[in-house]
Amino acid sequence: MENKKAKRISYKKKYLEIKEKLENLKKELASTDEEAKEYLDYLKRLKAEFENYKKRVLKEREGVRKLANENLIRQFLPIMDDLERAINSAKETRNINSLIEGIVMILNQLKEILKKQGVEEIEAKGKEFDPYLHEAVLELRSDKYPDNFVVEEMRKGYKLNNRILRPAMVKVNKRNPK
Repeated sequence: MENKKAKRISYKKKYLEIKEKLENLKKELASTDEEAKEYLDYLKRLKAEFENYKKRVLKEREGVRKLANENLIRQFLPIMDDLERAINSAKETRNINSLIEGIVMILNQLKEILKKQGVEEIEAKGKEFDPYLHEAVLELRSDKYPDNFVVEEMRKGYKLNNRILRPAMVKVNKRNPK
C-alpha cells in the first residue's frame, strides 16, 4: 500500500511539474504571439510610410520637372518674339538679306540657350565614323578619303550632358576593295 501511495504521490508530483511547464510554455507562447503582433503592426506602418514616401517623391519629382520646363520655356519666349519681329519686318521691307541676318542672330540665341542647358553638337564631318555618335545613312566608295571617314553630315547630332539625344546622320566613305 505504501508503495501504491508513493507511486501516486510520484505521479501527482510529475503531473504538477508537467502542468507547471505547460503553463509556463503557454505564457511564453502568449508573449511571443504578442511580440509577433507588435512586429507585424510595425511592419505594416513601415510599409504604409514607405508607400507614402514613394508617392511624395514622385509628386516632388513631377513638380521639379514642371518647374524646369517652365524655366526652359521662359528662355525660349524671347526667341519666339524675335522670330515674329523678323517675319513682320521682312513682310514690310521685303529685304531678304535683313531677314537672313535676323534669323542667324536668332539661331545663335537658341544655340546659346541650349548650350547653357548642357546641349552640345556632335562633331561629325572629317571625323572617323563612331556608331555611338553617328548614324550612317549613305555610303561613298572612294580612295580619296580613308575608310570609315565621315565625308558629309546630313543632319546634326546632339548630346545632353554627354548623353546622346540624337546621333548625327552622316555619309561615310568605304574604300573600294582592291
